[in-house]
Amino acid sequence: MIITDFENILVDINRIKGVKDSLTAGLDGIPVGKVDKTSSILSATTVAALGAVRELTKSVSYGDLEQLIVETRFGKIIIEECGNSHVIIVLTENNANIGMIRVMLKKAVKNYITDK
Repeated sequence: MIITDFENILVDINRIKGVKDSLTAGLDGIPVGKVDKTSSILSATTVAALGAVRELTKSVSYGDLEQLIVETRFGKIIIEECGNSHVIIVLTENNANIGMIRVMLKKAVKNYITDK
């Protein structure tokens, strides 16, 4: 993986109106790039939640998980798997352009798989 590509995509995602922050983590729960208490907790809990939802979709025969969106009173958390080893996590406000975020996430995943 080329980390600078992830960083460039995250910069583009962070420019979208309503995006509060974004980060990349390994599926082992360890953040890629900035590492602090918040990103470490967010990475670990996100990967755990992703595993649980992946099992849920498998148990009800709904196919592979494509994207996970968690809606809260304060905004959304959008989680996109990137290959077999990483995940991109986006934190938004309620007014965020979810369509644009989804397009940018798909672009990030496509670029990651192409670069492999």
